[in-house]
Amino acid sequence: MANDNKRRDQILNGNLTKTIIAICAPIFLYNLFNSFYSLIDQVIVSKIDATSVSAVATLNQIKNLLSSLGAGLAAGGGIVVARLFGAGDFDQARKNSNSIFALSLVIVGVMLIVCIPLSVPIMKLTGVPSELIAIGTGYFIVCIIDLGFVFFNTVFIALQKAKGSTKIIFYLNIMVMFIKLGFTVLFIYGFRVDNIVWAAIATLIGQMILFIILFSIMINKNNIFRLNTKEIRIKMEYIKPIIVLSIPIFLGKFIFSFGKVSVNAMCKSYGPLVVGALGVSNSLCGIVTSPVNSFEEGCSTIVSQNLGNRNMKRAFEAFKKSFIMACLIGTIGYVLVRFIFQDQLINLFAQNKKADDVEEFLRLIKEINRFDSLSIIALAVNAGVLGVLYGFGQTKIAMVVNISRAFVFRIPVLWYLQTFHKEMGAEAAGISMGISNIGIAIMSILFLLYFIHKIKKNGYNGMTFNQEKDFVEEA
Repeated sequence: MANDNKRRDQILNGNLTKTIIAICAPIFLYNLFNSFYSLIDQVIVSKIDATSVSAVATLNQIKNLLSSLGAGLAAGGGIVVARLFGAGDFDQARKNSNSIFALSLVIVGVMLIVCIPLSVPIMKLTGVPSELIAIGTGYFIVCIIDLGFVFFNTVFIALQKAKGSTKIIFYLNIMVMFIKLGFTVLFIYGFRVDNIVWAAIATLIGQMILFIILFSIMINKNNIFRLNTKEIRIKMEYIKPIIVLSIPIFLGKFIFSFGKVSVNAMCKSYGPLVVGALGVSNSLCGIVTSPVNSFEEGCSTIVSQNLGNRNMKRAFEAFKKSFIMACLIGTIGYVLVRFIFQDQLINLFAQNKKADDVEEFLRLIKEINRFDSLSIIALAVNAGVLGVLYGFGQTKIAMVVNISRAFVFRIPVLWYLQTFHKEMGAEAAGISMGISNIGIAIMSILFLLYFIHKIKKNGYNGMTFNQEKDFVEEA
């Protein structure tokens, strides 16, 4: 508990630049390594064949669709707990964290009962090509089981982030990443399996180990958010604030993920290789965009705790500094991925020399990534803005941004190009990605400016915690 209080004091009173680095750096490094892991995982799967890469890319989008519920609950609950922690109300923070776990248990149970028997209909409903369903059903079922552990792990991690404890998240996730990677290499290179289900089993093993470790941390008596059934409060006064913040985040992530699934379904007219190439291009961009998201997550924690402590000036100062850092790293990352290392990264997928479609697959990746890479700087801007919006509890704005990203910019643009510029072929997929992400970067900045104007107009400083919650809901 002493360490928790020390971190709280640093977030509320310490040097802000050092605080941002201390909170964000572990998340940044983990996301960076995890991006490389995802890329390596795709490279290893390509050892089987390029179609397997397409199957994994397509089914992972559906997995992200389902996992958005856990991400929404974790993010919304994390905001509430961070505010209470920043306000020094540790008892209420602990009761809210236990209530989040109770909700998680119910949601996971329902998800497993519904989704496992309906795995094939779900894949058909989301437009997965029949040839990918044939090779990916087992993979998808294992992914659903894995989601149960991911759901709990996401909530555990969100509560650690809420109190600024990010180093342990980094160390544990790096350990799990190497476990997953080790088992994937063992199965595909050691046992020479030719079924992608083993890649999903490797991930499941890693998440199960992480769950065991995180659960032991959460029941430790020295944990300020100790998991205790006696602390669970299934009452509206505890559940409502969590649900109010979580539902917009969930809907935003869910609808955005559904949009990506829809894009994959639209791209299947170009052939299954294009879906895989689009997934690989996203992973190449993710080498930068995923680490930059650390500023969204870290800034949200710092802003939330300082708002709980009624220090709006420091909350906005944290946003400014993290926004500049995110944009700077995004710009450098764009240059590295697009102009310096693009060919080397794409050529990693030339492993299966015997396959006739390897050259075509590499060409498609490069063609799509030429435009998709424009998303890197745009998403860095978006991450910086969402950090402060989440911290202020403006999850409805974030929801609108995520929905617009898919259904205002991406899908209409792709439809237009497919309908009126058929000569573009797969290139249209990359163009739609680039345009949509630039569009939401502009939109998020406009929303932020409006919100700042609202704050200046209505006033904010000096409010009590309950008044602050009402103000945020009105704004």
